[in-house]
Amino acid sequence: MIVEKDLTQQKQIIRDEIESRRKRLPKEWIASTSRMIFDRLNDISEFRDARTLHCYVAWRNEVDTQVLIKRLLNSGRRVVVPVVDRESHSLIHSEVRDFADLQPGAFGILEPMKDRRRPVEISELDLIVVPGVAFDRIGNRIGYGGGYYDNFLKHTPTTKIGLAYDFQIVERIPTNARDERVDMVVSEQGVLRF
Repeated sequence: MIVEKDLTQQKQIIRDEIESRRKRLPKEWIASTSRMIFDRLNDISEFRDARTLHCYVAWRNEVDTQVLIKRLLNSGRRVVVPVVDRESHSLIHSEVRDFADLQPGAFGILEPMKDRRRPVEISELDLIVVPGVAFDRIGNRIGYGGGYYDNFLKHTPTTKIGLAYDFQIVERIPTNARDERVDMVVSEQGVLRF
């Protein structure tokens, strides 16, 4: 049995290694690789059929969902993004109708301006596009360590898809009972279903 302190250290080692590598990615590579990932994502029936999608807003060289969100908005689909509520240590879910309604919020991540927030119940979501620093080959993920997404994901049975560059997929991530898994991970190399 892994002691909690050891588990936290093991996750931090993976997090540091992946974030260090991601920090050095050229913008052109991020743009072209993100397009490849979106092409693969579009081949997934659960994604194509979803009318109300929850999607993280890219930050710190993540797969560039800003492009994806704009595409979804242009296609007439309903897009919901997270708003970090540090006080309650939870995510609020807000529909976004125009990318220009977003501004830096908690941690510098883009989120809807206060007067442009349109709260959405998680029961309305057809699919969730989940961020992660790393994913493994059975659906476990490592986030940034705050637990915001784990708290959100445990309250919904909705399909959860992680987006990652191939180097973010590791063999095994240590977990505990608070960690939530995703149903799929999409990278430029393919789709992993769990």
